[in-house]
Amino acid sequence: MKIKKSKGSGVLKSLFGFSVMFMAFTASGCTLAVPDAGTDGNGDRLIGAFITAEYLDLYDMEGYLNDHASSLVNNSSITIGNDSRYEGKLVATVDKEGAQSSSEWKISFGDVKGEYILMPVTEDEDGNTSVGSLCSNGVGDPYLNYNVTDDGENQEISATVYQVSGKTEHTQYVNPVFQKEDGEIYAMAGNGYSNGVDGSEGNTMAATLSGETTTVENGKTKTEGCKVTVQFATMYKPVRTIIYQMDGANKILKQTTYKPSDVPDTLKVEAGTAYILEETRKEDASGKMVTTRTILDLDSSADEEKQYLEAWYPMDDGLIGKKDVEIKN
Repeated sequence: MKIKKSKGSGVLKSLFGFSVMFMAFTASGCTLAVPDAGTDGNGDRLIGAFITAEYLDLYDMEGYLNDHASSLVNNSSITIGNDSRYEGKLVATVDKEGAQSSSEWKISFGDVKGEYILMPVTEDEDGNTSVGSLCSNGVGDPYLNYNVTDDGENQEISATVYQVSGKTEHTQYVNPVFQKEDGEIYAMAGNGYSNGVDGSEGNTMAATLSGETTTVENGKTKTEGCKVTVQFATMYKPVRTIIYQMDGANKILKQTTYKPSDVPDTLKVEAGTAYILEETRKEDASGKMVTTRTILDLDSSADEEKQYLEAWYPMDDGLIGKKDVEIKN
């Protein structure tokens, strides 16, 4: 899904607002490891979030100490505050080779591992811009929404990050990602969230980032708002995936067992398969096996429409990814 708009002659007023909200939906609770998230301070556009297991320590401590050396010489104390002059940036590397749209870009943030949810802006040869969604493997169920009025537009993207539920506390950091007018994409240090230690499945919590830029076009002020919502949900660790191909009489035509990470990208179904039964074996916090089952009906009349089966698998840093397995007749 994309939205396009013509290039205007407006001048950026360098007005940027940024806020962070953490909302707890269950009793699992939330701890803010970093009290205040930074802002870019330059009017750059908020386009998403970079989610990491470690805090992004981008603060220019050397520069801060050099500028406050006199306080140290005079045996005075100094307090490290949220001064945007010393807030560093983690610039992303963007590989656009062969991509037809921004949703096919390959993005990395150097050696820092993490997951991202982004809505980057692209510009065509005629100066028209469009916005698309781009998510990494550990981010599921992305949703992109636009609201355009005469006074401006609001863009919103949301998605879910699944974490392995367990007995130990696990923190993820939601770092805001910005895009400059020249297209450069970068992340800044954000806040942290803890999933609690009750070890149950299904707990959820959301972190919301919001930003606003104001432009003047032909004497009229327009506001562009951006909102990014990352919902965290806990899930027991998948340890085995069993796929049954069933006929119309509920008999098994084929049964295949996989390690969750080995489930193929495509699945060739046997002739006469009416539906697919998928069993996901999971291990709860106590080591007990729990099974969830999903049924996918195969509609033979919808030959031109692709059908997919969702398969879950554990990732690094305690996250759970989802693979969409394409069904081939």
